[in-house]
Amino acid sequence: MNCLSAMFKYLLYLLNLIFVAGGLLLIIVGSIMLSTMGNFTAFDGAVNTQTIPIVIIVIGCVTFVVAFFGCCGTIRENACCTTIYAICMLILFGLQLALSIWIFAANDKFLTSMGKVVDKAWDENNAAQGYPMDVLQLAFKCCGNSSYSEYGSNVPASCCGYSDRSQTCEQAIYSQRPGCRAEFVDFWASNTDIIRWSSLIFALFELGIFIMSCCLASAMR
Repeated sequence: MNCLSAMFKYLLYLLNLIFVAGGLLLIIVGSIMLSTMGNFTAFDGAVNTQTIPIVIIVIGCVTFVVAFFGCCGTIRENACCTTIYAICMLILFGLQLALSIWIFAANDKFLTSMGKVVDKAWDENNAAQGYPMDVLQLAFKCCGNSSYSEYGSNVPASCCGYSDRSQTCEQAIYSQRPGCRAEFVDFWASNTDIIRWSSLIFALFELGIFIMSCCLASAMR
């Protein structure tokens, strides 16, 4: 390889190390989002809320694996491995670009649907459904759908952060807590902003890596 190809090789190796770290970061972010929502899986309306965190974790895993093998292929100077790696990067670029565009285009609709999830949890907040509002109130430190006053005099213990429903919730605590609908929508609004911009930046990096990989694979032949 000439000097330019050698430069591409080590630059590509460095970028791959960054993407290994980026893949791990996506896995961690997706896992934190899932854990923040608490044990909301028993409620039927929770399926939609888990879609984005699961997609983030899957993309993070794929990014980590592809970048790891890209590091190995680049150092071994194998043209076949580098070409396969370039194709994988092109596919990742398409997936993350599609995710970014979808979040940009459907963000308002998505946030509206998240508000409806809380509305459904409020409407079906009973023992048969496992009291889904308790999960939200514990996870997001909120009370009621739009306000604690919707409970009247029967404010549940979860509004004070107690998981035991037999405990008494003090007014001094629950009166300071916001409604769960606003908190839940705000949670997704802030996270989707991070996801769409970071996905777009990652996609542009992947496009650059794809171009460099193609150049490097051509020089290896």
